[in-house]
Amino acid sequence: MKVGIAAIGLLGPGLADFASARHILAGQEPHERAPVAIPPTTLLPANERRRTTDTIRLALKVAEEATADCDRSQLRSVFASSSGDMDIIDRICEALTQAEPMVSPVQFHNSVHNAPAGNWSIATANPAPATAISGFNATLAAGLLEAATLLQAEGGDVLLAAYDVASMVTFRRVRPITEPFAVGLRLSPAGAGRPTLELALGEGGDPTPCRQDSLEALRGTNPAARALPLLEVLARGEGGHVTLAAPLGRSLEIRVTP
Repeated sequence: MKVGIAAIGLLGPGLADFASARHILAGQEPHERAPVAIPPTTLLPANERRRTTDTIRLALKVAEEATADCDRSQLRSVFASSSGDMDIIDRICEALTQAEPMVSPVQFHNSVHNAPAGNWSIATANPAPATAISGFNATLAAGLLEAATLLQAEGGDVLLAAYDVASMVTFRRVRPITEPFAVGLRLSPAGAGRPTLELALGEGGDPTPCRQDSLEALRGTNPAARALPLLEVLARGEGGHVTLAAPLGRSLEIRVTP
């Protein structure tokens, strides 16, 4: 299965966007981890913007970046997150332990796994299908397969946004995600003038590590950051091969043609 990469969005520690991070990913500059500042989306009206969470803002930031030069109003999308909005889940669970448990309607509204996808549809006035998907630590591969299948079946471009915020202290023992990270990929039909990914399921090969030690350490802190080896290949503008962990103990083998 072949797909093209039309545009990329990125946000992570020391990686403010794909354009500014390209030299780091290509190995031309060292990566220096820095706190992530998640900007508010520019697409939602002020009232809706105030109700968004870090998870929603993280997803919309990379979605905006990856679709800056295209018509968003009919774009199909896949929003992939392993754990959803951990902050909201923590607050709701804490509220339920109180003598008078009261859950904020806004928090309950934002707790569902498809909240970022719903906000994206509202922000872009887009009636096209938007899928929310999770595959634990293999969420990135699951999302990429879902988006590529949509493209193969129906043509046109498809947005993939993969993201996870840090786990709250309460959950960190069982879900040790320590830093937020998100990547947006706008997939398009394979063709000249853009990088091409050839995707195939494998039998569980070892995931490809990052070339830089700092990026490799980041890759292990967040399921969405499993995208970093692929981003390194794309940033270098060279061909290459990347293996991602896929659901059910499989692997996703990706051959990149520049």
